[in-house]
Amino acid sequence: PEPKSLRPKDAADIFPPGGKPSFPVFRVNDGDGPDGRWPFPGTGWNGYDYKGLEDSKFQKMKFYLYDDGPFDMRPAEDCMRKNYHLPSKEDPHPFDILDVYVRINQREYLTELFLLPAFRNHPMRTMDKEKASIFIIGYAHGLAKMALDRPCEAVRDLETWENQVEAVLSGDKYYQRNKGADFFFLHSRYKWDITPKYSRLLDNGPIITTFDRYSIPLITAVPNLWKKGKVMIGPYVSSVALDLWYQKPPPVEEKNIRYLFRGNMNRRNGGRNKLPTLATMLPGSDFADVDFWRSGKAKNFAPILNSSADAFRHSNVCLSPEGDTPTSLRLFESLVSGCVPIITGKPDQIARTIPFPSLINWDEVAFFIKPLTNLDNQEGLKKLAFFLEEIAGPGASPEQRERLERMRQKGIEVYDKHFSFFRNPEGVATSYLFEIWVLLQQMTVLPPSGSFPTGAQVAQSIKGVGVDSRSGYSLRPPRCTEAAGGVVEFGKPEWLLLVGAHLGPRLWP
Repeated sequence: PEPKSLRPKDAADIFPPGGKPSFPVFRVNDGDGPDGRWPFPGTGWNGYDYKGLEDSKFQKMKFYLYDDGPFDMRPAEDCMRKNYHLPSKEDPHPFDILDVYVRINQREYLTELFLLPAFRNHPMRTMDKEKASIFIIGYAHGLAKMALDRPCEAVRDLETWENQVEAVLSGDKYYQRNKGADFFFLHSRYKWDITPKYSRLLDNGPIITTFDRYSIPLITAVPNLWKKGKVMIGPYVSSVALDLWYQKPPPVEEKNIRYLFRGNMNRRNGGRNKLPTLATMLPGSDFADVDFWRSGKAKNFAPILNSSADAFRHSNVCLSPEGDTPTSLRLFESLVSGCVPIITGKPDQIARTIPFPSLINWDEVAFFIKPLTNLDNQEGLKKLAFFLEEIAGPGASPEQRERLERMRQKGIEVYDKHFSFFRNPEGVATSYLFEIWVLLQQMTVLPPSGSFPTGAQVAQSIKGVGVDSRSGYSLRPPRCTEAAGGVVEFGKPEWLLLVGAHLGPRLWP
């Protein structure tokens, strides 16, 4: 029998009541738990039966931001802006030319450039540590690295700087009170090059906010954070053209592109090499092989970003296949442009890597497809093409078109509330705080608020190393049963190599 499903009430469920998605389509909220849900922190774990950011108990919560002394990143931001020829942060238009001088693979990670000012001015901030439930480490390694691309008098060398941060935290009674368990820090780099002393402190205390729950470099560098479930996934920063210079997208009926893809079709993961074949099966598609590396400097790629933004706005559905990570920037650029995302990847990895799973019902705003690598023949691609034609093709029923329009509008609403770094950084910061608030309750660091499901089973799956492999919180070595019935336990190095072999070629420290 089909597991109990958390189907959206009015948007993405294109299947009849009681119906089951056929390959390669799946509902991301349908997990493998006994109640048909994913365990925390998988999307849909809570049933979406509470008030989210409007929860009165959450709104009473206070946080403390460490942002003075070595935690103050404002001099670093000044250096970074000087290095990249950007206007000062006091300029009336401090981000207008960001995409002209900062490459897309740097800009998409620059979350702290928006989050730190939002935290400084946030209404939930307190200057009294005794009143705080959550503590934020204001030092941001990614921004520091960009500030130090060139010599800058206002910024010290990185090792001295990070050692000072470590010394202050190590001697802080509020950090020591819970061994840093109620602290979190922003890590906006796809690799780990933090200095050793500070790295050791981070690996044994606070929560990390990052972009990929399956990042081998990060798992290798700070394995205790993953073992203890101290990981929160956040969104990428979209382009200036789509977010800062927002233009209201036209409704579905007025768009002239049915199916869009922009990106590198030769990416090593995700089966993107199948996209050209899929395009031949989809009349009205616009798939383009775009790679920013070929353009060299950011200013050479900026016109392509602008033209791609216009294409996103005039498309009905946008393919967002997995690449080096289960999710990509393309997902957020689809939402802001009113193009319904088609997200491809493994259900369990997508469910645990998509941002803000406690706040967003992702089945309401996106469709989910098994990995393109699973479509290893023409028949599999034909099934995918048939599905896409059914929801967005010229023969789509009025009900399907109406549903697509609802999903488009809901996606824009979700983006504006949770993901708009340029136009609503306070909203993004609040969403971070909510997910951290939820995580700390599930870890029993904070007492339960009663606003969402908690309990011994959920808490145990987070606190106990290797208790529940589905939760994404386990790095316990896998158990390999031999033919004779013996069990072999792998040690950590072999386990990490096994993970690397499973995920394919990845960045390795």
